Amino acid sequence: MAESNATQVILTDDGLKIIKAQQAAQSALTLANGKNKAYTSTSAPTSSSGYVSGDLWYVLISGIVTDMYYFDGAKWQSYLQDAATLNVGQLSALSANLGNVTAGVLHGVDIYGSSFYAGDIISNANNTAKYYPMTITPDGSYKSTYFDSAVGLQSSVASGAIIYKYRSMTNNNGQYLAYDSVINGQGLDLQSGYTSAKDTTFSNPVSTTTGYVIVNANDGITLHGDDQQITFNGTSADVTPKGIIITPYGNINPNGTQNIWYVGNGPTMKTASFGIDGSGANNIQFNRSLDIGNFNINTYHTITSSDNGPIHFNRANGSSVDIFAATVNYTSLVKSSLLSVKKDVKKADTAYWAQLVNSIDLATYQYKKDDNTSHLRLSSIVDDVNVTKQWQLPDVFISRDENGRLNGVDDSVLLNATLATVQEQQKEIDQLNGHLLELEAKLNG
Repeated sequence: MAESNATQVILTDDGLKIIKAQQAAQSALTLANGKNKAYTSTSAPTSSSGYVSGDLWYVLISGIVTDMYYFDGAKWQSYLQDAATLNVGQLSALSANLGNVTAGVLHGVDIYGSSFYAGDIISNANNTAKYYPMTITPDGSYKSTYFDSAVGLQSSVASGAIIYKYRSMTNNNGQYLAYDSVINGQGLDLQSGYTSAKDTTFSNPVSTTTGYVIVNANDGITLHGDDQQITFNGTSADVTPKGIIITPYGNINPNGTQNIWYVGNGPTMKTASFGIDGSGANNIQFNRSLDIGNFNINTYHTITSSDNGPIHFNRANGSSVDIFAATVNYTSLVKSSLLSVKKDVKKADTAYWAQLVNSIDLATYQYKKDDNTSHLRLSSIVDDVNVTKQWQLPDVFISRDENGRLNGVDDSVLLNATLATVQEQQKEIDQLNGHLLELEAKLNG
């Protein structure tokens, strides 16, 4: 390049204009010290021959200095412009490979780039992936990471989801405790369990799940795990916890001193209450009419058939069950006597049954729970006290439960035996009437 007279280069807006004006006439300027030269070109220097230490090289494109170099005696070195010496009216655009930039505070700028890192690489042996405390990656993911000797923690925002991961760095019987929490457009997903290996990169899934909680709009709340439950601890006025616990199976257990779980508008307006205490002191109560299929139990001491059909009391096998009650008021009493439901049917020996009826000892009495106003009672007696029976009652008239224990008198058998006695008495009356007619005929003859 042609050498020019020595002049001083001032990198102000006016200086740049001067350089641009001189560019066509000269390609090198002699500096004020008379020893070094300043060169201008549209490209960076490619040769180190013919230059002395201290020479300068400016890359000018359309009159704008885009790069500056100085010659160190062996090769050209890039000049870095200190922020304190950069004084321009307006920096409208900056397009350059800046390398490592150290700066103070940036105000009012748009930053476009690939990856952003905050702080230094976390200094911990568990940080094998060389995570920074904060990282923004080109895919738009934000990650905040922490490590110490016991745990690794990472929270991130990625693909429209907020993700939190907890990883234990200590071995527990070949497993490492792990928690994953995800909030996304579908809801909330919480999982606990273990990874089979130390997960220092937060990439190993929870291989053994000990429990999870899922909350979403489609399925509501789902609990799974031995220790998963919904706990209600009562109010701030409760000295000890007083509420209920709903288990993963949907069971309701007492929490603390809670004894009753109820449904209703309040303690004085209960629809139903359920005793949940361990002592069984609190009963189940329904404070409104209860409908079970066609069966209605109302608050007026009435059991009703909603469809007006009969009410049956049966055992699980379909046979009738015994009913125990005090006084029974009824309109009609019907015993099933259909021949189609019976077997081994034989004509009864009415004389035998009449003899049994006549052997019964009748007694008058009152029950121990009767008061002085109770009326006098009359019936046969089932002697369940004395080994040598003091009250005669043939065993055929005694009722027993399914375990063989004495219940009382089988009135159905006794009633029909009494009918047999009446029949026997009627036979005797007919015979006596026949004899009387014969005697009257002889007397009148």
